[in-house]
Amino acid sequence: MLVAVVALVVASVSVAGAGTTTGDRAAATRVLTVYSVATGLQYINSADDSARGKVNNPFDRATNALAPKSSGGGDGPVAGDIAVYSVELYSDLALKRHTGSGVYTCYFNYQQHALCKAYYKRSAGSTLVASGPVDFNKSGFTIVITGGTNAYLGARGEVNVAAAKNAVGAAKKKGAQRVDFELLR
Repeated sequence: MLVAVVALVVASVSVAGAGTTTGDRAAATRVLTVYSVATGLQYINSADDSARGKVNNPFDRATNALAPKSSGGGDGPVAGDIAVYSVELYSDLALKRHTGSGVYTCYFNYQQHALCKAYYKRSAGSTLVASGPVDFNKSGFTIVITGGTNAYLGARGEVNVAAAKNAVGAAKKKGAQRVDFELLR
């Protein structure tokens, strides 16, 4: 009987603790919204390296036959290509209040999918760092916040990027995107 009572008390405390943890997490999420405008692109085409790698590599013919077939035949990006995008960040949709800048470095694999690393530098001097897979066939993406500097040291959460809805004027003309930083504390 005593063992059953102890087990019931432990189970009740565990359930109560789990509910509190979930509530604390929701309350500890802070969303910071900015708007970004792409200002530059540096593209590294690795076609020459790919061709060289098909001939000069340490593998035998049987292993080389396992190489994936290219899914596209036109202009890139293709596997091995790298793109570096620069963006300006604004705190308002009218793009009047500059609040920082950012850089995305994207390493492409197949079918216009890439692994991207992002650095968002705020005007106040703090930087957020995020990374994750991005499908360039879609208009938005979500990547994981992996840390930062100064005010964002040890930050965790996610970044959601999508076309800015209701954009007018300069924001629409420049293709502004809404960037939501969901920070967990």
